Amino acid sequence: MQGLRTWRATILLLAAGACALPAGSRVIFKAGAGNRPPQILVKGELVQADVESFTTTAQTALTTPGGGAGHVNVVIDSRGGNIWAAMTIGRIIRKNAFMTRVERGASCVSACVYLLAAGEGRYVGGRVGIHRPYIPNDGVTSARAKKAQYEGINMQSRQYLEEMGVSAALHDQMMQTSPDRVTWLSEQEMATYGLTKTVAPPPRTVPAEPHSRNGTPSGH
Repeated sequence: MQGLRTWRATILLLAAGACALPAGSRVIFKAGAGNRPPQILVKGELVQADVESFTTTAQTALTTPGGGAGHVNVVIDSRGGNIWAAMTIGRIIRKNAFMTRVERGASCVSACVYLLAAGEGRYVGGRVGIHRPYIPNDGVTSARAKKAQYEGINMQSRQYLEEMGVSAALHDQMMQTSPDRVTWLSEQEMATYGLTKTVAPPPRTVPAEPHSRNGTPSGH
């Protein structure tokens, strides 16, 4: 009985905390310019609708001049949101070998960390914070059912981070921080967990020069 009371109190607290999150996310595409590769900006609270928006934007980035797999930066500034949306978008990021960045002055908190972890290369100039996932109170699901949901989230969160090659110790520290608090990670902690990772982008493919019928390049 005491356990049920504790879970009920936690769920109510999480629901209250959810109200403090931004109203919604924006997924914005920016074409490359000069030495800057194409960018996908993700700002605000992550919601389920962002999955479709990000999928469409990723396709644009893959077909734009200077883009393609391995040549797109996903620039994130988010206090978190829907964990399922975050993991789905994260898998799109990894599939296309996109890079992830938290620029100076930006924050990546809670579910946002799943996006950061998905980058083929990862840069952090801003702040990264973690805590346990929360389950909003829908007024219908029982505390016992919510506990089962939470255990499922816990398991899938660990599996996802392992899939992304991030240390399981990051997941353990997440679970040790209550949802109404944030543990801000130091540079050393991020490096230890594997959240920062520098990789060289793949070489760009240069289109072959068209040849004339006699085998010499056209225009010569």
